[in-house]
Amino acid sequence: MLFLIAGPTIWLAHYLFIYTVNALACARSALASQWMGLPASSWIILAGGALALAGMAGATWRQRLRQRPPASSTATFYAWLTTALCLLSALAVIWETLPLFLMPPCL
Repeated sequence: MLFLIAGPTIWLAHYLFIYTVNALACARSALASQWMGLPASSWIILAGGALALAGMAGATWRQRLRQRPPASSTATFYAWLTTALCLLSALAVIWETLPLFLMPPCL
């Protein structure tokens, strides 16, 4: 059952991570240094988004592997539901990460 809620849990952790890093970047100028046109805080958030997406893919893969060859309908439903929740959460992570390229971190 833990893999079933892995997607929303990873999304929640990513959401909190974004706001924590952005608040630290606004409070301290060390994270505001530019590299390839983006501040360091944006690169940290981008790396966190990539890790969140990798974690969701791993949870989906692991849940799919748990199905044995004579898979029951419950195991198939759990695998489908895990995939759906991870895809929805991945869309939310991408949606939260897009503003990095559209606006500065501190206004």
